[in-house]
Amino acid sequence: MRNDHDIPGRGVGAFRGGLDAARLRRLALHALALALAVVFHTFTAHPLWNSVLFGALLALWSVTTTVRHVLARPWPEVAWSVLLVGGAVCAGLSPNDPSAPAFVGAAGLFMLISAAETSARWISGALVVGIAGFVLAHEAAGGGPRVGVSALISAVTSGGFGFLARLNALDRRTERGAAERRAENAVREERARIARDIHDVLAHSLGGLVIQLDALEAVSVARGADADVLGRVRGARDLAADGLVAAKHAVDALRRLPAGIDAALGEIVSGVRAQGMTVDVDVRGEPARVPEPVGEVIASLTVEALTNARKHAPDAPVTVAVTAGRDAVELRVTNRLAPPEEAGQAPRTSGGHGVPGMRERAEIVGGRLTAGAVDEEWIVECRVPYE
Repeated sequence: MRNDHDIPGRGVGAFRGGLDAARLRRLALHALALALAVVFHTFTAHPLWNSVLFGALLALWSVTTTVRHVLARPWPEVAWSVLLVGGAVCAGLSPNDPSAPAFVGAAGLFMLISAAETSARWISGALVVGIAGFVLAHEAAGGGPRVGVSALISAVTSGGFGFLARLNALDRRTERGAAERRAENAVREERARIARDIHDVLAHSLGGLVIQLDALEAVSVARGADADVLGRVRGARDLAADGLVAAKHAVDALRRLPAGIDAALGEIVSGVRAQGMTVDVDVRGEPARVPEPVGEVIASLTVEALTNARKHAPDAPVTVAVTAGRDAVELRVTNRLAPPEEAGQAPRTSGGHGVPGMRERAEIVGGRLTAGAVDEEWIVECRVPYE
């Protein structure tokens, strides 16, 4: 199994890896806000040092916005705090026209408050430092009341919208937690159902077959059957006994796969390789980001896809690719289609219920699954968002 955290080309943690529709909208809004800040700043003349400070704040804003999806905490909070304090100081030092730096400081305040993971203590500390910086800079520059009113309006407006955005983020987090709990329960019930089916149907059938073959061996010996016949009967009995042991192991694995998508896939692949399948697994990105309920769904879908591949194209190698991004995890299982002489039709699940069942499991956690033949290959693809 390969686990690539630095993928050449389209890496999950790289810039292009995070360009989903939501992030593109956020980038567009930030670009618009930066453009407005530049326009406000050009309305009046400013000293060179003021323009340099203002430009540095805009550069910090631009860079942080661009690479926000790969920054670990607390670096985003640090950047937005610097933007808040720097904008407040720059506004205080601009008694003639504080609109542009006040706008930048307000943007920092908005982004600091709107992030659900930012603690109230951090927000309060940054706000106190920003107010103190503005007051001291305002006194040093000899600004009038108009400057204070302008900065206050910007701060109140941005703080209010940031608070609303924070409440919305907290609501989304609560809904996501509820969805994860529902998914976890659904996965647990699905595992229990599969385990019961295997135990009741396969294990009981194999157990009965072993008993029948034991009886057949005893009868064959009593009647003086040919040695070749006895050998074949004993071989069939051993195969049935091995299958019974494998079925019990499968039931145990279904009851509880190891935590973490890496470990779960490793155990699944080890099991199918022991049965003679050729499976190549590629786990990319950051598997630690994948929530446990989502990882369990991906693992169960992988089991189902490998089972279908073994049934309909037993000699074909299978490729399992899992890409764990910032906002979603993607699963892709690919195997070559069996030739027409080996299978009368394209791969399908027994009774036509396998793919719909897989699709339902994916939809429980908000995912989408597709399966079908593409260029002489059977491909199962699933994408499950978790943010």
